Amino acid sequence: MLTVLRMTPERIMQFQDISDLPPLAIIAFGISLGILYFVTKGGFSSGQRSAPASDPSKAQVAAVIVDPSALNRVTAGLEAQTFEMTNSRKSLERAVEVLCRFVDRLCEEVDDLKKEMIRKR
Repeated sequence: MLTVLRMTPERIMQFQDISDLPPLAIIAFGISLGILYFVTKGGFSSGQRSAPASDPSKAQVAAVIVDPSALNRVTAGLEAQTFEMTNSRKSLERAVEVLCRFVDRLCEEVDDLKKEMIRKR
């Protein structure tokens, strides 16, 4: 079921009457509103000046960046690098397995030597 909220005077945010404030506070409030207005307006105008449509050289740079043949070459290079990294990882895994087998065998030999030394005592 949909509930509709009705805006009543109790629910509406009531603003304080600023005429009771001292004159210096009203002036400070006006100055801060003015500063906010001009900073906002300045930000919008600088954003419009730096839009890519106003400078044709930026549009040419964007066309070069989005060149499909360059993207295809980069994609192929990345795929080749991924393939080589996968092969390298597999080779490293095999080398680590061989090293682990050597260490296991070395541990067994050390255990055998320890047992033999205990027997000879």
